[in-house]
Amino acid sequence: MSVSPEKQPQSAHQELWRFADCEFDDLRFELRIRGQAVELERKPLELLRHLLSRSGEVVRKEELLEAVWPGVLVVDASLATAVSKLRKVLGEQDVIQTVPRVGYRISVPVTRVNRAESAIEYRETALEPADTDLAVPIEAKRRFRFGTRLIWAGLGTAAAVAVTVGLIASRRSTPPAPLQVHVAILPFQNVSGTSSLNYLRSALPDEIAHSLAPAKSLTVRPLAASAQFTDPGVDFRKLGRDLDVNRAITGHYIILGDRLHITMEAVDTVEDRIIWQDSFDFAPNNLLAMQEQIATVAHGRLGEALGVSGFAADSPPRATNEEAYELYLQSVALNWDNKTDKQAIDLLRRAVILDANYAPAWDMLSHRYYSYARFGGGGPEMLALSDAALDKELALNPDSLDPIAEMTIHRTERGDLVKAHQIALELVRRKPDDPNLHHVLNYVLRYGGSLDEAGRQCEIAVLLATKVVWGSCSTTFRELGNYERARFFVRKDLSSEWSKSAAIEVLLREGRTADALRVPAPQIPHWDSYKMLLACAGGAPQAEIQSLASKVEIDDDPEMDYLFAGHLAYCGQNEAALRMLKIAIDRHYCSFPTVDKDPFFDKMRSDARFQKLRLAGMACHDAFASDRDMRQLAPVQTAAKQHSVSPASPHS
Repeated sequence: MSVSPEKQPQSAHQELWRFADCEFDDLRFELRIRGQAVELERKPLELLRHLLSRSGEVVRKEELLEAVWPGVLVVDASLATAVSKLRKVLGEQDVIQTVPRVGYRISVPVTRVNRAESAIEYRETALEPADTDLAVPIEAKRRFRFGTRLIWAGLGTAAAVAVTVGLIASRRSTPPAPLQVHVAILPFQNVSGTSSLNYLRSALPDEIAHSLAPAKSLTVRPLAASAQFTDPGVDFRKLGRDLDVNRAITGHYIILGDRLHITMEAVDTVEDRIIWQDSFDFAPNNLLAMQEQIATVAHGRLGEALGVSGFAADSPPRATNEEAYELYLQSVALNWDNKTDKQAIDLLRRAVILDANYAPAWDMLSHRYYSYARFGGGGPEMLALSDAALDKELALNPDSLDPIAEMTIHRTERGDLVKAHQIALELVRRKPDDPNLHHVLNYVLRYGGSLDEAGRQCEIAVLLATKVVWGSCSTTFRELGNYERARFFVRKDLSSEWSKSAAIEVLLREGRTADALRVPAPQIPHWDSYKMLLACAGGAPQAEIQSLASKVEIDDDPEMDYLFAGHLAYCGQNEAALRMLKIAIDRHYCSFPTVDKDPFFDKMRSDARFQKLRLAGMACHDAFASDRDMRQLAPVQTAAKQHSVSPASPHS
C-alpha cells in the first residue's frame, strides 16, 4: 500500500529536492524556480513530489493516481492536467517526460538535500566571505570560522538585548490577523421594467459566485440562503446575523439606451455601510462580455474590497458561445421543482449542444436530470442521462470534487454502500471545510444505519454553512427520533413537494395528526403512498384505504421503500408493509436501528415475520459498521477507471 502524499514519513519532510534551476521544499510544500516561489495548486505539487521521490524511474499512471488522488474516482485527464500545469510553470517541457502508455519520469538530474545540511550550508555561506582564491586551504577556512564564533560570543549579550528589543517592537507593530470574510450574494434588482431580463436577478449572483469561487480566505454562502432577501430595502445587519456573514454583495440593472447598465455594491453588514461600488455596461446581446467583466471586477476591485488575499491559479470555466451562455443563465433562474425541471432540461440541452465544453452547464444538467428522475417521474431513463451529463462534467473538470460527491450519493441509492463510504470519507479528508461533503457522508452513514454518526455530519454541515441546510438531514434526525431537529431541515413555507412529504412524516410521528392533515399530499409521481397515509390519519373508510394501498409502488430509492413500508404499517396493511420492508433491506437500506425507533411499526413488533426482518436489518448494519471501522483505520484505494456516476439532489 503506497503512502498518501499528505501522510509522508517524517523523514521525507526533512529534505529538499533540487533539479535544473528549481528547488522543491518539502517542509514548506513550495516550488521555487531560480530562487522565486511560484504559485501552484496542491495537486500538481503533490505529483511533482512523488515524481521527485522516484527520480530516475518511470512512474506508472496508476501509481500516480493512487498517490495523488487516493480513494477518489478520477480519470486520466486529471493526471494529464496536473502534468500540464507543472510544465507550464517549469518552462521546460523536458523536465517531466511522458513515457507513452506507461507514465511519467523526471528526465533531469535530481539532488536530494537533507534539510539539516541545507541549513548548515546556508548559515556558513552567510557568515563566510566569498572565496576569491579557490586555493585557500581548508584549515584557513576553519580558523576563520573559529574566529567568527569568538566575535559572535563576545557580542552575545548585545545581540540578545537587540533581539529582545526587536521582538517587542515587532509585536507592537504586527498588524492584527485579517478578518475572516463571509459573503452573501443577494438577488439583483431589475429596475429596467423589462420582464424578459428577470432571469438576470438570479443569473448575476450565480456568475459572481462562480468568479469568486477560487478566492482565498473568502467563504461565499450558497445562493439558496440569500434568495429570501429579494426586497430592495434589505436590513443588512439582520441579514448578517441571519446568514452569519460580514459582507454582502448586492446590485441592480437597467436598460439605458441600447446598453444594459449593471451596478454592484459590497456592503459591510456589521456597520451597515457600502464599502465598494462599481458600474459597467454592455450590449444586452453580448452576455459573454458581461461574463468577462464580472470576472475582471471580481478578481480586481471587488476582491480587493472583500479582502481577498489571492486567487487560485486556475480560472473557473468560461462559456464561449453567446446563446449557450444565455440559455444556461435562464436555467439558473428557474425554481427547483418537478414543474420546472423539464423546462430547465430543455434550456440546458440546447446550451451543451452549442457549447459542449462549458462544465457548469453539464453540472446543472446532471442535477436537473436527477431531480426529474426522482421527483418528476422521469425514472431510470432520466437517471441514465444524469449519469452521462456528470461523466462529461468530470471529464471537463477532473480536479473538481463536486461531481464525485454527486456520484457518491447515487452509489448509495444503488446499494453500493462500501464504495460510497470509502469515497465519502476521502472527500471529507481532502476538503473538511466543505459542508456538502459532510452532507454526503451523512447520506451514506444513514443508509448503513449509523444514525448517530450521520447526525454529527449534519451538524458539522450546519456549522460550516450556518443557515444553509440540506433537506436530507431531516430524514436523519427523524430516524433518530429527534423530531424538533428534523423540522429544522424542512422548508418552513413547505414550498417544495419534498418538504411537504417530510413535514407529513415528522408531524404524524410526533402525534400531531391535525397539523399533518393540513399539509397537502406531495404531487410527486409514484408517491401515492402519501395519499393513503393522510387518508388513514383522517379516518377514511377501510375500503378506501385498501384501494389506496393497492396503488403504492416500489421506488427506485430503497429509502423511499422503507418509508412506504412504514406508511403501510401505519395503515394496518401488514402484509404489504412486510413485503416493502424486505425490498428496502434487500437493496441495502439497513433500516436498523431505525425500525426500533419508528413509531409507525409499533403495532407490528410482536409479528415473528417483522422480527425476522429486523434481524436482517441488524445484520445489514453490522456488516456496514464493521467495514466502516476498517475503512476509518486505513487509506482507501483508488479506482480511477471503475466508476459508475450519478448526480444527486440535496432534497431541499
